[in-house]
Amino acid sequence: MSGIAAIIRFDGHPVDGDAIRRMTGAMAYRGRDGIRHDFRQTFALGHCAFHTTAEALEANMPLASAESGLVIVMDGYLANPDELRAELVTRNARLRNRSDAELVLHAFETWGERCVDHLEGEFAFLICDERQGTVFCAKDHAGMRPLHYHWDGRRLLVASDIAGVLAAGDFVPRLDADSMAEHLASEFYRIDATVWSGVMRLPFASTLIAQQATGTGPVCSRYWQPPLEVRELYRKDEDYFAHYREMLMDCVRRASRSHAPVACEVSGGHDSSALFAMACRLQQRHELPAPDVQGFTMAGEPGSASDEVAFARDVGRFLGKSIHEATPFVPDRSWYEEQVARDRDMPYFPNSVSMANEVAAATAQGCRVLIDGEGGDEFVGGSAFYLNEMIRAGALGDLGAELRRLVARRGWRVTGKALFWSGIRPLGPPAFNGMMRRLRKPRAPWGEHLGIGPHWVSASVQDRLAQLREADWRDDRSWQVADPARRKMWRELLNPWFEQLRDCSSRLVAQLGMELRTPMYSRRYIEFAFALPERLRIRNGMTKYIHLRAMQADLPESVLERRSKAEFSFTFDRHLKAMANVFCEEIPAVAIGEVCGDGLRNLYANYSLTSGAVWELWRVYGCHLLRQQQTDSA
Repeated sequence: MSGIAAIIRFDGHPVDGDAIRRMTGAMAYRGRDGIRHDFRQTFALGHCAFHTTAEALEANMPLASAESGLVIVMDGYLANPDELRAELVTRNARLRNRSDAELVLHAFETWGERCVDHLEGEFAFLICDERQGTVFCAKDHAGMRPLHYHWDGRRLLVASDIAGVLAAGDFVPRLDADSMAEHLASEFYRIDATVWSGVMRLPFASTLIAQQATGTGPVCSRYWQPPLEVRELYRKDEDYFAHYREMLMDCVRRASRSHAPVACEVSGGHDSSALFAMACRLQQRHELPAPDVQGFTMAGEPGSASDEVAFARDVGRFLGKSIHEATPFVPDRSWYEEQVARDRDMPYFPNSVSMANEVAAATAQGCRVLIDGEGGDEFVGGSAFYLNEMIRAGALGDLGAELRRLVARRGWRVTGKALFWSGIRPLGPPAFNGMMRRLRKPRAPWGEHLGIGPHWVSASVQDRLAQLREADWRDDRSWQVADPARRKMWRELLNPWFEQLRDCSSRLVAQLGMELRTPMYSRRYIEFAFALPERLRIRNGMTKYIHLRAMQADLPESVLERRSKAEFSFTFDRHLKAMANVFCEEIPAVAIGEVCGDGLRNLYANYSLTSGAVWELWRVYGCHLLRQQQTDSA
């Protein structure tokens, strides 16, 4: 993945050339194909190039248009370059090369800030309009590429990474108290915040506009949301299955555009295996826009819940393709300390880092693009709200049969609760939802599995969280979505933690020398999934019903019938089991204002007994590392 950096002055002062070089230097791992800069009177741009398509080789960035005075830096790729190119040509655009950056530049010339309505893919870009004194930034519909910024009233800093923004080096970075509270308690509310005060994240499907001429600072707005009402597209389920398979194959085709072999992660699960199968089918039909597709998997600990390599091997045999196997990467704690110091962000989670050897194997095979299987659980996994859909449709026979299955599997009590909360309760109109919200105060999202909590953070942190929770509850409008299943999916897209995870995933893979692409987060896939009736997502106790039915001829029976999921908690255990002193003595001694010592000791005891709370403990440890870093650099 490439990296972008920018310094834009709003006070007429010259740009510090050393500062922009420090910013790109902090992201040098993104510039495996070179780092270039463009210096103008009131702004400077930097680009760390990582080429993944033949078209990208035709244009170096920063890319300028002499006719319009526009300059662009961009990270990412377009999924609709052919359609966009044809549309621009009909509007008399004079395209100088085939690069995606050239297309985006002309799209902005043609439609201005509404150019994002015509772009599909995974991207983050910045355009400076030297003549109009305008700065325009945008992220793709799902926020698959990171973009961060800092505004001090006279100057705007923009960079792909947090470390890139901070590397400008002429303001004192301070950890953001609210963000630290969110991480300490594993309770997230702000989608645009980072761990550093004043360093902001541009959220998914958002644009940022700033006006140099008027001194107007950045204004952010969302330009897209998925369809929030169900649409019946076909009468027959078989037509849905055929449409789904065709659409998924097209999403894979668009994500596979590369001048080098494409790597596919093949865990042996439903989603990554299906994407690899679609890429192989495209290759068989000579429609894959890459020289080759290769599968890669991670062989977990034999006999443990992480061991799913047998499923991946079944996929390879079924498709007639060999699958490269790699062992999990489990570094020592010093690796994470160095990562936090480098990235100026929370440490990666150990289960995510475990994929490093798999990515390294793909890099060794000459691959530059990694196809990832995220998205299936989120968009076609289904929810208990299928009960509500049955009631609304008057399918009482189907409802009765499903309730009998639920009773046999989970008992009367659980079934009764599911029927009320997921079937009957959502029958109320949105106005009723609003009334019920006003009668209830926002509550902390904690159950009894870790004790009523978060009991391991201090009273002052809990007070800060209560304020954030109140503000989030007050500003939330998702309850106005009438369909409960779409409301749930929309809230998942709006979840600040998922936004942070997407940033971390893309950064980690980029550091490993690869560009991550995620077809099941593509705009086409999400919009189709949101329009699906819930009965096509879950039926007869089978989640991902449409996905599995559509893949009947493309996956082995062992994968189609698989209902287990691998988990890599052992990667946490390698560290946490040896960290009793860190959580029980070291952190309580230095984080007195943030951590409740007894509560943190109880949390660690909970982990020791049940293996639970690994995510919460790791986040507390991450906050500790960041505090140490700030203290050491003070």
